[in-house]
Amino acid sequence: MLDIRGRINLPNVLSLLRLLGTPALYWLVQLESPVWFIAWFMFLGLTDFFDGLLARRYGLVSSFGSMLDSIADIAFFGSAAVLAISLFPDYVLPNLPWVIATVGLLLMAGLLPRLRLGHFLFIHTHLSRLAAALVFFALPASFLIDTTGLIRLILIIYSLAFIESIWIILRHGSVDPDTRSFLSARSKPTALS
Repeated sequence: MLDIRGRINLPNVLSLLRLLGTPALYWLVQLESPVWFIAWFMFLGLTDFFDGLLARRYGLVSSFGSMLDSIADIAFFGSAAVLAISLFPDYVLPNLPWVIATVGLLLMAGLLPRLRLGHFLFIHTHLSRLAAALVFFALPASFLIDTTGLIRLILIIYSLAFIESIWIILRHGSVDPDTRSFLSARSKPTALS
């Protein structure tokens, strides 16, 4: 049986809230006014910012928390992509070549660690954090302005982030998920080291 007592802390609760709160976006977007959708989207985006910050600041970093954060990120940012495509196709479709390239690189960056290391590993580099921060602003902004160029910029940054993650895995193998860039990447010591 899974012992969750040591895993309940504010950063993990924030990640869990993001994971469980993401489906509500699909309901809120159907309301006549986008205000509640935007407010909930931004609240969930803030949980992504604060979960890692609080975990590092208060020494609550754990492999469980990192895994939960990554799963919540996939749900939240995956939903942001689906919602952007369905709500704003005129802004997304001109970027279709970048969408295809980015999805391909995401699949490679996601599967490479599983194939090479035997487990999934999502690295939170500066580039991936920058792209996430831009998504946080782009989707709500799309209700007000044409974000075709911003979406292209986000896709380019995510593509570079996935290339960086692939390079880090190929060069260093297993690394800390909070590795900031290929410049700071270091292989995790093994039990035999």
